[in-house]
Amino acid sequence: MPKYRYRALSSIGKVVTGTMDDESAQRVKERLKGNGFKPISVEKSKLLSAVSTRKVKKNKTTSSAVTKYTRDKLIEEQKKRQKKGLQKDITFDLSFLKKATKRDVFTFTQSLFLLKRANFTNVRAFATLLENTENPAMRDIIEDILNGVESGEYIYSTMEYYNNLFPDIYIATIKVGELSGSLTNALFQAMNYLEDSEKTSKAIRKALLGPLLSAGAMLIGTVVGILVGVPMLENLYGSMGLTDQIPAATLAASNFIKSAISHWYITIAVIAALITAFIIWKSSIRGQYQWDMFKIKMPVFGGLILRLSLQKFFKAMQLNLANNAKLQDALDISKDTVKNYVLLSVVESAQENLGQGESWIEPFERLPNIPNMVLEMLRIGMETDINEMVDKIVEYISDDIDITIEKVVKILPQISTAIMGIVLITFVILVLSPIMEVYMGSFLFDAYL
Repeated sequence: MPKYRYRALSSIGKVVTGTMDDESAQRVKERLKGNGFKPISVEKSKLLSAVSTRKVKKNKTTSSAVTKYTRDKLIEEQKKRQKKGLQKDITFDLSFLKKATKRDVFTFTQSLFLLKRANFTNVRAFATLLENTENPAMRDIIEDILNGVESGEYIYSTMEYYNNLFPDIYIATIKVGELSGSLTNALFQAMNYLEDSEKTSKAIRKALLGPLLSAGAMLIGTVVGILVGVPMLENLYGSMGLTDQIPAATLAASNFIKSAISHWYITIAVIAALITAFIIWKSSIRGQYQWDMFKIKMPVFGGLILRLSLQKFFKAMQLNLANNAKLQDALDISKDTVKNYVLLSVVESAQENLGQGESWIEPFERLPNIPNMVLEMLRIGMETDINEMVDKIVEYISDDIDITIEKVVKILPQISTAIMGIVLITFVILVLSPIMEVYMGSFLFDAYL
């Protein structure tokens, strides 16, 4: 995009200058007005590039230290208290340990939506949020966004530096809202997305937590039982002169666990090597594609993982099409929300087909385990109204995710019970049955021979 130099008047009467990238001088003027400035002059810059005044860096952490404003304010308050004799001891501010959370993002979005609905300019809205935000980490982020807005940047461009806090589809929603001039509506849609996302996350956590804890506790109990029970079993067999009769499987399990513990450095090295090899394999394009293919095909959870990915993609499509984006542009922007390489390859193939005048639905037909109803809706949408049909697809996938979670919740206890049964049988075979043979004789087992 061409770069424009501008001079504008702020709300307090101060003349500010700067540069801004955009399609035309008129768009620059509109953005300046939206940020609370009155344009004086806008002309195309002759410079090919400019140094950014941004103070943040890529992947900046959301747990940054207290801002200079907070430190200065804290020092000033301490001095006042010391003068009054109310505080003589040195105190330490540990607020920098507090991180920005999803709840902070929701509160931030809700507050910004209310301010924009009240016709606040972007600069005034973020300045108000900065004054009323208590979390220092979140305040630091808001201050950074405010600096970007004051220098003529888009809000979403700063949020991209904090993609570990703001979800991709959230950033895409804000981007569509800013570029289309409907930021208030985009903030409302972002709030709904955050609420729906948190609801789904809670349901998944609730479904997984109990069975995983039960299976983990059973596995740990078996290992501890073998470590404690096998030495007791050896002493018991030794006292009766039956050392050679200890079952081979019991001795093998005991020796393996003891060896892993005594040679812990080898165990850690083997585990670290396996993890490193997996990370290296997964970091390659081929490895990532195969891993993502496994995730959407895996039993029990594969269908849920695929539906969650489809929901993000079609939700982004819905937002773009609702803001009058062309289908090609909607596909291009929406694919940024896709993290699964299998689905990403399908979307890119759809883009290529659309550019060549072919069916962009056909690549989706090759996606493993995609719900047939989604494919049928896409075909109907191409013949009627794609915008309306994408709305229905989003609604259908949301309902289908709820149904899939219910199925997973019903299946998981059965899987957990099966795992615990296997672990319990292993414990009985390795530890309890030899002890029972010594005390009760082998007649209990001979009866089944």
